[in-house]
Amino acid sequence: MKYQITDMDRRFSHSASFNYMLRFSKPTWQGTGVLDFDRARRWMNRTWGWSQEVDYRSAIKRGNIVLQDGDINLHWAYSAVYKDYRIYLASEKELAFFQLAHSGTE
Repeated sequence: MKYQITDMDRRFSHSASFNYMLRFSKPTWQGTGVLDFDRARRWMNRTWGWSQEVDYRSAIKRGNIVLQDGDINLHWAYSAVYKDYRIYLASEKELAFFQLAHSGTE
């Protein structure tokens, strides 16, 4: 599985909720970014439970919706816009656990 780790700072729009972003290669005739992204997202679902798309998650948090425990996944979220596949991770703990399961190489 190939992915790139980005340590998020204030330049990134979701840095208030997440410290790390995993970027998966864009699909080309050689690459399988969407497949790696799908495998990673399924692993996240099994490990920390279902999560929302990152923009919907932000909208839910901003809205006047009464939230209950479990409505928002605090560990991770994802984005798949314009063939740009990303997974956002809350802390170093989530990143380390993911790296233990997926080395970042093929």
